[in-house]
Amino acid sequence: MRLHRAAAVAACSAALLGGLLTPSATAQDGAAKPPAPTNSRVDKHVSTQSVKEIKAYWTPERTREALANPEPMLKAGPKREKADRLPATPSGANLAAVTAVADAARPATSPQISPVAATSSTTSTAETSSTASAAATEVAVAQDVPYSTSIPNVVVGKLFFTKPDGTNGTCTASVIVSNNKNTLWTAGHCVHLGTGGGGTNWFTNIEFVPGYKGDGTAEGQRPWGTWYYDHLYAPNDWTAYRDYQEGDMAAVVLKPDSLYGNIQDAIGALGYQFGNVTDYDDVFSVGYPGEGYHRTDMDAERMMYCRGNTEDADPWWPTDDRLKIDCDMGKGASGGPMFIGLLAYNPQIIGSNSHVHEDATTGERVTDDLFSATHDANAVGVINTVNGA
Repeated sequence: MRLHRAAAVAACSAALLGGLLTPSATAQDGAAKPPAPTNSRVDKHVSTQSVKEIKAYWTPERTREALANPEPMLKAGPKREKADRLPATPSGANLAAVTAVADAARPATSPQISPVAATSSTTSTAETSSTASAAATEVAVAQDVPYSTSIPNVVVGKLFFTKPDGTNGTCTASVIVSNNKNTLWTAGHCVHLGTGGGGTNWFTNIEFVPGYKGDGTAEGQRPWGTWYYDHLYAPNDWTAYRDYQEGDMAAVVLKPDSLYGNIQDAIGALGYQFGNVTDYDDVFSVGYPGEGYHRTDMDAERMMYCRGNTEDADPWWPTDDRLKIDCDMGKGASGGPMFIGLLAYNPQIIGSNSHVHEDATTGERVTDDLFSATHDANAVGVINTVNGA
């Protein structure tokens, strides 16, 4: 459904990415609203692995293997009517009314974790405000995120995992506001194969490195530490049916760190706006791409971003509320957030990097369009289930 959001006040892209919502900024704290009834079509997987076991698993050799295998974007295929899927909401619910909203959260202190070798390219609030009348700059050809102590660098990071076949890979994920203060948002295909199989097809050995930056070593720079998963949530539309249109999203709940506690308290979190809105202005898409549309310079070791407006992926298909943005990022950027509100000091996730269009014969990507699954009933179901757990 094409519902237009009022244009956000715009400023220079570099200033936005370098200087807003730093740990010392006064962004509005956003506690999640009291949880709504949980969604019966959300599947959960509880880790049986200890932090010690996951740490021991990630040898330099396995880390290098994962870095060399960024997870591909999904390929868009034939559309499926909602009637073909299991119901995502309680019987009789109005899909148009299914929403969930929470503001971004700043760190509890300023900050608990100090960056290692991080250089801030920040701009003062006054300087940012002076450019408020400037037109928003579209960035469809992804650029490096300035390495700083601000959004998105702090709360977006690399997700390392092991697939059921034993291969290691990476995606992108971001910290999202939650009642447990230890939750990430990513793509469903970054935590589960999406081919049924119940517990056998969930990924394992999951660790999250916020602000990761490659430096030629196996470990890379980990300025905000390494965090380890506790359990996973994904819609049944993904786990059972591999539905990229409606189901390609997931939440990863982390274990609190023995030294720094909850990740949201330590480094902050993005808020969210989930519903059936598709048209947003001034959207940022962030990820660690290892390839791109007509690009040869992406290595999955650098956090990159696109900026522009999202729109209905197919306005002529009334049940298709996927989001589309012009962005050339490819594999490795899977699971990265699409978010609004950066200039307003309240960045909120509206989608996640999911899939692209490829030629069915050649397998080549045919446009720079980057899509998110519809973040309405299933996204609301996942976050409400997390918050009600």
